[in-house]
Amino acid sequence: MNNSLKIIKVPSDLPIYFPIKAEELVDETFGEGMFFKQTWDSATHQWLAIYNDDINDWFSGYCSAQIKQEGTLGILKTSVVDWHWRSQGVGSEMVKHRVEWLQEQGVSTIRSYGWFVDGRVPAQKMLMNNGFRPIDDIRNHWIDEYSKAFPCSICGPVCKCVARIFELED
Repeated sequence: MNNSLKIIKVPSDLPIYFPIKAEELVDETFGEGMFFKQTWDSATHQWLAIYNDDINDWFSGYCSAQIKQEGTLGILKTSVVDWHWRSQGVGSEMVKHRVEWLQEQGVSTIRSYGWFVDGRVPAQKMLMNNGFRPIDDIRNHWIDEYSKAFPCSICGPVCKCVARIFELED
């Protein structure tokens, strides 16, 4: 499948259908307004995963990354795969693509966050299969970031989610 998967940086000349599908998927997964919050932040770099089956292009995922701490820290931010394409390597390819891009930008450390859902971190296996290791768990990670304008899709206006921090091993 990966031969037909393209990870395309936003903005691009893709039809408007693809960013609309990305917005729907991000907001459905992480809460209303989260896609807008990402696109509003000019420090967030974004990509769409598009699968081509030789006939059509299919939206399969969305991901983003940021560079912080004066260019030394790269963060894999949002990563979400359309349910039709899950367990087919799309998420892993988006991780690899962002890691490569961040390394090309010269960052020295790359981290990602995984969120506990029902006592486990769904992204953990994928991140660890791509060279990341867990380094810490942080409670109330977004408590200051969220407001009534961008409520957590799980907790509501006051986010109490626990984040597991992962770091790419050298």
